[in-house]
Amino acid sequence: MLSCTPRHLAALLLVLPLSMAGALPASASAYASTVSTAEDSDGDGVPDSGDGCPTVPAGNPTGCPTVSRKASLTWLDGKQRLQVRISSAETACVARARIVVWRVRPDRDFKVAGANASFSGRARFKVPRRARYYVSVSPSYSPGVAECGRATSRTVRVPR
Repeated sequence: MLSCTPRHLAALLLVLPLSMAGALPASASAYASTVSTAEDSDGDGVPDSGDGCPTVPAGNPTGCPTVSRKASLTWLDGKQRLQVRISSAETACVARARIVVWRVRPDRDFKVAGANASFSGRARFKVPRRARYYVSVSPSYSPGVAECGRATSRTVRVPR
């Protein structure tokens, strides 16, 4: 019978193809089965050592679920500002989200301003009047919580 240290066994398991798994000694097979079950406790295919959310199964490379966001844009007439509100089921996806304000042009939209939202998911922008605007929110990753998706608001016309 072949005897191996755990270090040699781990190297052997990396080198051997799966079709040869039956040819391993009994101790090697037992070690391989405990290693494979201990590496991924939530069963999503991402090893716990690199899994951002080791107790929640998700099919993302980070191991965390994807959470959607919604961006709303309104013109505050009394304040003469555009107000952005970000909403999501996960509060970590709302706080400090990266926002970009775009001005709609016939040939190509261009970036007017960029900022981070407040912890409550709000931001206000002073913009030139007589134009149309929309905002986009960049996707982000909140470690240990979720992958926060991209969001785009509807277009808002700012009056004279």
